[in-house]
Amino acid sequence: MGKINELSESLRSRIVAAHKTGKGYKAIAKCFQVPVATVQSIIKKYKEFDTVENLKGRGRKPKVTPALARMVVREAKKNPNITTKAILKNLTNSGTNISRQTLQRTLQKAGLKGCKTRGATLLQHSNEQTEGKQPESEAVTVSESEVEPGLESELQVDSVHPPLPAESD
Repeated sequence: MGKINELSESLRSRIVAAHKTGKGYKAIAKCFQVPVATVQSIIKKYKEFDTVENLKGRGRKPKVTPALARMVVREAKKNPNITTKAILKNLTNSGTNISRQTLQRTLQKAGLKGCKTRGATLLQHSNEQTEGKQPESEAVTVSESEVEPGLESELQVDSVHPPLPAESD
């Protein structure tokens, strides 16, 4: 059977007060029109925790502790261009395992928003050789007969590849 509405704190404290006066469980239950089991659980809780308030600590505990959140935000503010993957790698190395979405949610709660990394080509050894040059596969071959008079200086004739023979009709 599902849980019904809980009793107010004032009613729970009156039940405890009635128990302190020496009334029995059945008499208290009849007086406040609640089940005997409810009276028993309220008094048991009072004896164990010395309170009739709802106990703290119910439910799932957060994966990201406040200290971890501060550490992540500090790292992101220190280096604004850092990616979430890099932060996750640092966290994994330190022994903390959280998902990328949880990390992004933590940063968003702190008021930090992400940006995509730039797709600029990095200057590497393989790029240095072809930088500013057309690859041979894309080179345009023009035969001398196709060049109009006066345009020879503008077009360089490809000396590596000989001109193709003209098609005869």
